[in-house]
Amino acid sequence: MKYLLKFYLSSLLLILSLLGSVSANHVESFASHQANQEVSYDSSEMTRFFIFKQVRERKDLLMESLSRWPEQKAELIHNLTNDRGFNGLIALVGVFALMMLSGLLIEKVAGFKLNRICSRLTQSSNDTWGESLNLLLIRGAFQFLGLGIFVFAAGAVATYIYGDDDPFRIISLHALGLVMKIRAVAIVLNFVFAPDSAGLRLIKMENQSAKRVYYAVLLFVSTYLCITTAWRLLALFSLEPIMFAMLVPLSGFILNVSSVVFIWYLRHDITRMFTHKSQHESQFKQVLSQVWPTALTFWLLVIWSIWAANEFLGNYEQAERLTPAWWLTFSYPILDRIVFVLLTQLKRITWLQSHTFEQRCDIFIRRVIIAIRIIVLTVVLYLIDSSFGYNAWEMLATSLGGILKKSVDIVVVIILAYAVWEVIQSTIERHLPHEIASDEDDGLSSLEGDGGGAGASRSETLLPLVRSFMLVFLLTSLVLTVLSILGVEIAPLLAGAGIVGIAVGFGAQKLVQDVISGIFFLLDDAFRRGEYIEAAGLRGTVERISIRSIRLRHHLGAVQTIPFGEIATVRNLSRDWITMKLEFRLDYRTDVEKVRKLIKKVGQSMLEHPEYGKHFLLPLKSQGVIRVEESALIFRMKFTCVPGEQWVIRRDAFRLVKDSLKSNGIEFAHRSVHVLMQSGNDDKDAPTPTTDLTNALAGAAASSAATSASEKLLKNDRIDHMDD
Repeated sequence: MKYLLKFYLSSLLLILSLLGSVSANHVESFASHQANQEVSYDSSEMTRFFIFKQVRERKDLLMESLSRWPEQKAELIHNLTNDRGFNGLIALVGVFALMMLSGLLIEKVAGFKLNRICSRLTQSSNDTWGESLNLLLIRGAFQFLGLGIFVFAAGAVATYIYGDDDPFRIISLHALGLVMKIRAVAIVLNFVFAPDSAGLRLIKMENQSAKRVYYAVLLFVSTYLCITTAWRLLALFSLEPIMFAMLVPLSGFILNVSSVVFIWYLRHDITRMFTHKSQHESQFKQVLSQVWPTALTFWLLVIWSIWAANEFLGNYEQAERLTPAWWLTFSYPILDRIVFVLLTQLKRITWLQSHTFEQRCDIFIRRVIIAIRIIVLTVVLYLIDSSFGYNAWEMLATSLGGILKKSVDIVVVIILAYAVWEVIQSTIERHLPHEIASDEDDGLSSLEGDGGGAGASRSETLLPLVRSFMLVFLLTSLVLTVLSILGVEIAPLLAGAGIVGIAVGFGAQKLVQDVISGIFFLLDDAFRRGEYIEAAGLRGTVERISIRSIRLRHHLGAVQTIPFGEIATVRNLSRDWITMKLEFRLDYRTDVEKVRKLIKKVGQSMLEHPEYGKHFLLPLKSQGVIRVEESALIFRMKFTCVPGEQWVIRRDAFRLVKDSLKSNGIEFAHRSVHVLMQSGNDDKDAPTPTTDLTNALAGAAASSAATSASEKLLKNDRIDHMDD
């Protein structure tokens, strides 16, 4: 025992000498900030001198206390047993067993009814994560209720058997508190890992991994609770305070070794918690997955060394600051995964669902996790630094003139603005098609079909503009808020912006005209995205609408950008319905009534077509002869359909009418030129001036007729042409 004690004290002295060097360098670096302290050191040697002096004083006190250990032991046994000896301890164990049995019995009796209620409440399906969480919460609540009944019943037994001043009552109640804490930790760990139910597991893990982590964490926490309970009992029963300078660091060392064993035993399970099979791991992550147990072991030993030194020297306030730093480091992997699981549930919020929400949510989660990790690391470093007796945060804040505080405010404002923008983005994207929401429309969609179809809804047209406006408004508000945090007066900026706006309005009247005209066109619902319109002498499908112009995609592929100020009228060919009028030429001798009946019959058959029949609003019908030309009767037929389908129906209508007329002996009339020749001459083969002139006139007339027909055909061949 003596040699173990000497080895333990030698190890502490070595740690303290190393920490003395670190602390001395720390003091020397920040000596300028410590002028108002009671003690000021001029050099690192002086610092080490005072530290070693304090170590020697504490060691002398500890050795003096150890020399009185027989008396202390006798007093401690007296206080613990009240002179009842070994038999009293046996009786205490029996009473504690009675407490446990009584508590468990009453808990089971009451739990029978509680379990039936819990079963009725949890009979619903637990297929979704939310339903599983509700089930876990209900079960956890009933388990904590049962634990409360157990503690109350067991505590009542101890209170009944032992008096108020009996030390056995204190010991039994502390032991009951230890059991209660261990069971409460088991309930919480079961809520997180669910070792016996994979469907209710909060963190997605394999069953064997979940069981290993569950029991390892429960064993470690139970060990910690047993040690801290023993500390409290020894302090209550008059153990000399200087003895804690040896016991507390020693028990802390045991806990630290246990934590290192825990880390190395579960290193593969913890690594799998942070890796995803569907994602490609970078080289940095692969290296980190190999070295993190070593780095974490070293880090925990460093924190324990500083904590043990402060405990031995009696700097209990500094030691208390290191306790949360150690626990944050040790429990961070589990806490990080819990936060990750909770953040991933943002994807399940129905009113935020949109086409790109899941992708943006993944980016948001990664950024939040990185921010939380940085915050945890900063807190741990701050706690370690404060354990040396210095407040580096206040020093930096003082030396930098409040820049750190302003930086924190700016970061908070940026995070809030980012969250608000994500909510706005998701709300708008829910009402937009995927290609509009993700800005992936490159004009290829207009290649489908012949154009002129029904466009997007009014909300799909206006919401992209609203999104752009909200982004500009949010960025402007963010910039003004950041400037206000930095101490810039924004009132003069707003006033100046108004003056600049007036100047720009006078200097850029055309731009203002474009913007205002566009606003009224959109308010009038003159056109929508995807509609085929004619504006400013140009035609095309509306592809994009900005704040000052509209972009049209011609059916031949040309992109046409028209400022709103250039548009006087808009001719929309895609709104509600469209009527197509078709003309064809027949001979003078054609039976008009027969043609009408044939066209009507064709129109009725087209209504039954499986593809375009449902798009008719009014069937194909004849309008009779609309005019008479030199060589033919001009017939017209028409139909009414939904926009965008008129081109397919027109092609089929021409084909079906042609076939119907041909099957009934009716042919289309062709353009022709009739030339009257002079007859009665004896020599018919001899050319005459009159004949030459006549042939020349006939040729000119034929050429003119062919040119006119060619122009007419070219005009009718335009896909966007419509006759009145």
